[in-house]
Amino acid sequence: MKKMMTCALSAALLLTVSCGKSDVEDDASLAVSMDFEDWKPSKTFTFSFDGTVTGCARTRATLAELGVTDLWLFDYVDGQMVQTVHKADGFGDVTASLCYGAHTLCFVASRGSEPTVDVPDISWAKPSDTFWAAVPMDVRPSTPASQAVTLRRVATRLRVSVSDEITADMRRIDVEPALWYYGIDVRTGDGTDARRQVRTVDIPASYAGTRGQLTASFFGLSPSDGWQTDVHVRVTDADGAVIGSVSLPSVRFGQNMTTACSGGMLGTQGGFTVAADDVWLDENVVEW
Repeated sequence: MKKMMTCALSAALLLTVSCGKSDVEDDASLAVSMDFEDWKPSKTFTFSFDGTVTGCARTRATLAELGVTDLWLFDYVDGQMVQTVHKADGFGDVTASLCYGAHTLCFVASRGSEPTVDVPDISWAKPSDTFWAAVPMDVRPSTPASQAVTLRRVATRLRVSVSDEITADMRRIDVEPALWYYGIDVRTGDGTDARRQVRTVDIPASYAGTRGQLTASFFGLSPSDGWQTDVHVRVTDADGAVIGSVSLPSVRFGQNMTTACSGGMLGTQGGFTVAADDVWLDENVVEW
């Protein structure tokens, strides 16, 4: 009995040092029933991802199929981030060793360019499709070592379609939202790093002479309750001179929402239209 009590006290001490937790009665009592050399203050878990996207027409997709290039796990204990796991290939399983006790595991998967991590935020030079989940987990010896995680899309998308005939001197489409989110709070999935910045897409020479075929998409992040902002759209030549433009007031954006803007840029096609796409989740359609 004295030997077993010493084992339990040692187990409780190791847990307190490892996790900074004082409430370890459950794990200490479990340690009494096993040999001390077999007891460990942490357990290794493997997390798998099915890429489920809420509201998407295609309800199952792997991270590879979604084009994800980066995958993060942020491990929070008592509100403090205690470890980060990053996979630059962006798909497959993630393995992490978690100490016993209560955790919140925050997952972010994205194909954005040039990510910068400054916990609790990630920002991208060029945001793209992004998925997120926060999973509470009570880690015990009996907790299954394999865990499946379902991510949801937290990106928003602005899609611009030009109905004019594309001339040879049209070289770029510029969009300038008055407010656009380039980052995410990994704890909540909400958009952060709000900026006013011009986003540009080159017009391939092969589109010259076509009509109604040119569409460009611009990704960003979003607060969970969405937002509205003015959007300026311009078509320019190789020197940056504006050939045609339109200003769209109070355009609505949100997580898992495509806002589709379409119309003429040269003043001969009528107004732009804005609408919301229910295939992603909501599409907000704007016509000009």
